[in-house]
Amino acid sequence: MTLALARRVRPLAAAVALAVAGAAPALGHDFVRDAAPVRWVDQAMTEDLPPLKFPAYFNDFDKAKAQVNAGRYKTALLTLRKIKEPKPDQLVTIALCKGRALFVTGRTEDAVRTLQETTKVPYEAGEVALATHPRVQLLRAEVLAETGRAADALAALHEHLAAYPDSWGGHYWAGEVCERLGDTDGAKAHYAFFTDAPREIWGKWLAKAKLPEFDDAEKVTWMGRGVDRWATLNQKYRNNTALPRQILNAFVRAQEIDVAFWPARVAAGEYFMERDDKRQAMGEFAAALKANPQDVRTLRLVGQLSLAQFDFARCEAAIAALRKFDPGSITADLLEGRNLLHQRVPLDAESPIQRVLSLQPRNLEALGLLAATYALQLREDKADQILKQVDEVDVGHDNAGAYLEVAEQLGAMRQYPRAAAKYKVAIERAPWWTAAWNGLGLLYTQSGDEVEAHATINAARELDPFNLETTNYQRLLSDMAGYKRIETPHFVLIYDAAQDPILGEYLPEYLESIHAAVSGEYKTEPPVKTFIEVFPTHAAFSVRTTGSPWIGTVGASTGRVITLVSPRKGGNTMGTFNWAQVLRHEYTHTVTLAATDNRIQHWMTEGLAVLEERTPIRWQWVPMLYGAVTKKELFTLDNLTWGFVRPKKPTDRSLAYAESWWLCRYVQETYGHEAILKMLALFKDAGRMEDVFPAVTGKPMPEFYKDFLAWCDGQVAGWGYDEASTKKYEQMRDQAEAAAKVGDSRKAITLWEKILFVRPVDALPHTRLAGLYIVTKQYDKAVPHLEALHLVEESDNRYAKQIAVVAKRAGDWKTVAKYARQAVYVDPYDLRPHELLKEACEQTADKAGVEREDRVIPVLKAWMADQERQKNQRPTEDPKPADKSGQGDKNEGESGDAGERKAG
Repeated sequence: MTLALARRVRPLAAAVALAVAGAAPALGHDFVRDAAPVRWVDQAMTEDLPPLKFPAYFNDFDKAKAQVNAGRYKTALLTLRKIKEPKPDQLVTIALCKGRALFVTGRTEDAVRTLQETTKVPYEAGEVALATHPRVQLLRAEVLAETGRAADALAALHEHLAAYPDSWGGHYWAGEVCERLGDTDGAKAHYAFFTDAPREIWGKWLAKAKLPEFDDAEKVTWMGRGVDRWATLNQKYRNNTALPRQILNAFVRAQEIDVAFWPARVAAGEYFMERDDKRQAMGEFAAALKANPQDVRTLRLVGQLSLAQFDFARCEAAIAALRKFDPGSITADLLEGRNLLHQRVPLDAESPIQRVLSLQPRNLEALGLLAATYALQLREDKADQILKQVDEVDVGHDNAGAYLEVAEQLGAMRQYPRAAAKYKVAIERAPWWTAAWNGLGLLYTQSGDEVEAHATINAARELDPFNLETTNYQRLLSDMAGYKRIETPHFVLIYDAAQDPILGEYLPEYLESIHAAVSGEYKTEPPVKTFIEVFPTHAAFSVRTTGSPWIGTVGASTGRVITLVSPRKGGNTMGTFNWAQVLRHEYTHTVTLAATDNRIQHWMTEGLAVLEERTPIRWQWVPMLYGAVTKKELFTLDNLTWGFVRPKKPTDRSLAYAESWWLCRYVQETYGHEAILKMLALFKDAGRMEDVFPAVTGKPMPEFYKDFLAWCDGQVAGWGYDEASTKKYEQMRDQAEAAAKVGDSRKAITLWEKILFVRPVDALPHTRLAGLYIVTKQYDKAVPHLEALHLVEESDNRYAKQIAVVAKRAGDWKTVAKYARQAVYVDPYDLRPHELLKEACEQTADKAGVEREDRVIPVLKAWMADQERQKNQRPTEDPKPADKSGQGDKNEGESGDAGERKAG
């Protein structure tokens, strides 16, 4: 779905406030309000915002000022009409209010005309034309700049500064506009107004000099912004830990000077955002939007920050809010283009970007985004053509933004060498830009280039020691330098041996055991060794994977690198999980990505990874799939990947995994494994789905999908979830539970066996029968049910342990060894499976196995004793939950197109 259908949303201030608290804004269509001509009438109506409350002494002039400040722009225009005979000293304020209100509501030319009037107005001891009043000139320049007319804005600012060379706002805005035009030297010169002789404003600020300007919230905010950009462009943050806090304190001071001056909040939020502190940035933006729910700059920043957190719903709320008061908003079009790029739908992204370029063909941001759409389609020739256009427009021929946009999209497609080349151009052109350094550093970590990653992140850290993302990366890489490394013929295992002392005994052997099977299945061997990195905490794993402290998964593949969180309880992990199954899943990603030069469809790499796990259908998927099939709610082929990238319901991601698995099964069962290999080859050649499916199956996509749906109907037909079967199931279930309750195990067993026949893909009958057979000492009959439960269990090893115990009783030591080992695969820190495994190895003369367990068991016992000591030393109160700031409202980072493996 695209944004062609406008959405009506709540005021975004409320949405952002909810988002900061961890809830997503509620969105929904209102087709009546969205339809013409109601939409046109709606544009002429005043804002759908709570009315302001005014003191009794406020006149229309006072009310209009308050309404503009609070974002009631249309209301303010109506109020301004009521002022029939304004006083001379009110004319400037009226023009400013009217000009801003017209500008924000999309009436740009009317705004400019209002700010160009020649009426005489008081200024200092005399009079000036309204158009030459300094505040009017600044607003006109801002209007021109924010509507993409940067060259006109700069001309207006030069005129302004010629008349008012000491204008704080003039120098700040001139610097910002120079940056938009690619004139870095010009920007540096204007920002230096705040730092250099003869004025040395920043030095006086730090010395706490008494200047009247230091009691003006607006000027202090301009100063803070200007010094921040001066420091950034001149690399003055390098190894300077004091400067970031000094600049941030300027924004704090501006808020103290005037608590109602919400632009200081925007400035502080932007400052945090530039340093990747998403939580604090969103908090500042929420406060600004509470004061002015319709500030264009804040809405744009909220949208961009939401995209950094993969929160597409909140970004769409920002876009809808911008278009609500300005249907033709260029800011909204650019934000929509970014939104669709992040959703990996570059063809859809082209439309809003081209709308901007049709009006402003020299808009550097739009050109950069257009180049990025081509990069995401792997049409590098087209992307390079647009980059040449950028260089022609760019005043200083040093634009880095467009190259960064392209680099990020190539990185998202795992085109590592190509992405790295574009990142390097961005860094060469803007060596001060931390975002480019961080992007390249993360790219190197994902591609397994550790030496380059260290060097790049260290350079970023020196550049800006206050950047949160850089600090996270550097701390993590420093910790990783002390991790243990074990190299095998095809893998490099990296893990924290101090916190996870026994992983090295099992993972290397298991990894080599699956290499031939998985790579042989897809006739592709990765060209280099695969890095397996196991992190002791979930936060460290998340930072390593996406740069953020939280993603909702335990494992991820970025191609050459597979990352896992430690499979143990406690210690800020996500608990135990079947690490062997997860590794097989993730290594399938590595192999299929290698087979397609990272061009495999997202749904297919996920479906093949689940298929390669070689396990039955998960219990929790059964009712979900049954409902999706019978209610016709399966994803179409076109939108299946969106279930991963942009889930709209809590079940969407699980359904996307399940349906992708089904699709791959269907293709393999219907057309053979060679069909899978042929699809991979075609995707490697940049084939599109609409071409690949006919080439492989001989059927166009609609016909193939129709056949697939019929196959799905057959899959669910015998599951026992239809109305009649459900009624029978519930009746017999209640009878079986009642029989077990009074101790009639024979009757309960008979009923549960019948229930299993009615509903064969349900965990409950297997659970009850396993328990009843064990209670009645019919151990051999319990085993099939224990096996059925174990095969689908992802985080509990009790079924595997019980099978091993039953097998031990029967003297079947090979089975003991098999299931004890699988119990270790689920929980390597459970002592009992190790003891069973050692005993089985002794009985089967597995000398190597005995030696391994003799090494492991003493280490494990010492580790357990140490854990118990640490537990007893902790405070008795419940620990605080781990900080998950920056996680957004759903899966952050989504593991790119390589996919991710969710626990449980």
